[in-house]
Amino acid sequence: MIKETLPGLYSWSEYNEEKKLDFNGLLIIGKGESVIIDPPGLAKDDEAELKNIIDSHSSCPLKGVLLTNVHHERASSLLKDKFSVPVWVNNLDKEALETSNDKTFIGGDTLFCGIQAIQLEHQKSPGETAFYIADQKIMILGDALIGKFPGQLNMLPPEKYQDPEKAKAGLNQLLDYDFETLLVGDGSSILKGAKEAVKNFLANWL
Repeated sequence: MIKETLPGLYSWSEYNEEKKLDFNGLLIIGKGESVIIDPPGLAKDDEAELKNIIDSHSSCPLKGVLLTNVHHERASSLLKDKFSVPVWVNNLDKEALETSNDKTFIGGDTLFCGIQAIQLEHQKSPGETAFYIADQKIMILGDALIGKFPGQLNMLPPEKYQDPEKAKAGLNQLLDYDFETLLVGDGSSILKGAKEAVKNFLANWL
């Protein structure tokens, strides 16, 4: 099921039995264009619904599929072919994609719908990127933080990083941005009070 989580922001999920988490995807519509982020698999009905939503916003054409990291490739190839749009990934992750990407970005770039790309250092993949929408106070993360339980944030297991302490330190830059909502690629997102939740997690993480 695809739902409008916030105005102009649609989301859907696919439950992953191995991780015991929902994998989340987004469709963002704004500033005269639209973009898909980290798309998990879609049931046929949801695929048709996604197309209907995109078609109903013809004044905001779909520009591409953005990936927060190489591990969130998911259904991007399917949607690339279905909508004839390019897949975008951080330049540092492009060589690790299972399928060839079309476009790359770097930290600091402004992408579609006013999304700002924030490079996060020392994470699971070298190209881990947060997407920030300033005028809506929204932060979007891939594997940098996960919502294992509603309202509770976690990092990935320590073995996923070369240096977990450096990975944690790399997340402190998130606090430089003004955000109220945190949308995570894995697990439960936080729609209100998200920056405080991130601050508390980083202060108490062991």
